[in-house]
Amino acid sequence: MTKEAIEKLEQWYLDNKRDLSFRKTRNPYHIYVSEVMLQQTQVDTVIPYFDRFIVKYPTITDLANAPIEEVLKMVEGLGYYRRFRNMHVAAKIIKDKYQGDFPKTYEAVLALPGVGRYTAGAIMSIAYNEPYGAVDGNVIRVLSRFYGIDLDMRKERNRKVIEKLNQENIERATPWIYTQALMELGATLVTHKNHKMHLSPLKDWCYATLNNRVDDFPFFSKLKSKKEMMYYVFIVNDGDCILLRRREEELLHGMYEYIQVESESLNYALESLENLGIVGNVTNNLGTYKHVFSHIVWHMNVYAVEAMENRSDFIKVTLEELKKLPMATAHKKIKVR
Repeated sequence: MTKEAIEKLEQWYLDNKRDLSFRKTRNPYHIYVSEVMLQQTQVDTVIPYFDRFIVKYPTITDLANAPIEEVLKMVEGLGYYRRFRNMHVAAKIIKDKYQGDFPKTYEAVLALPGVGRYTAGAIMSIAYNEPYGAVDGNVIRVLSRFYGIDLDMRKERNRKVIEKLNQENIERATPWIYTQALMELGATLVTHKNHKMHLSPLKDWCYATLNNRVDDFPFFSKLKSKKEMMYYVFIVNDGDCILLRRREEELLHGMYEYIQVESESLNYALESLENLGIVGNVTNNLGTYKHVFSHIVWHMNVYAVEAMENRSDFIKVTLEELKKLPMATAHKKIKVR
């Protein structure tokens, strides 16, 4: 990318950037929180969560001192909760190892739990104006069209081609502006669908625009179809309490959920429930629900069960306590009463 193209991109960003709360700051902690939230989540969804989160935890020490269940409750609904558990652990490391000051080197930031090259690069360039690139889907789209790169971007070695070109550019740019400008351009004009390439500040140099090949870039090989899973979810009433369990698996790690078993039939599901230590009577069919993850689809048949015998070690909570716990989004949509 020529110096002229970089300067035009940066000036376009300064003149046209969206009014986003997390783009009004160079605070590395705030940038870190925003980038974690933006993983797999749309900007419009993130904004109210980010604003509430920063009010609740204005410094990384405040975050480190908060109970993890409270933190998970604050981000309930965003999904992919392991990222927030990692963020909480990272906050404790920063509090203990760096006395609450966010680390200032790329290597130290990259060493934090859950932080990859993209997040580390975004923090270093935006907060500290250091020339470290940050390549996400938006940047891949902008640069693959700009340079006419038709390699399969699902492959790590091909993504590194983009990273190398981006690094060459940022070393001749103003890092904090350049990084945000590429993100903004990919999110607003150089989009996947309904793009406005004719308004792009890079249109005079863009290979895809000049050769009428915008829809050819970037190239991604086809993904396998999502796996479909059938579950029975039991809202088990034990006296005045409902039984919950806490996820330890990577998917939804640390979140609470109702008793869920994989099964094709209600009878087999009830047998599985007995194997978990709960003997009960089905009292109500609460309907069917569907939840789509990035790689799987859950189909959930939900039943209310009155426990006659409970030999399980599941957690007992009242309905009032239930409202305060971080629930898995798939189960949060279930109407219990």
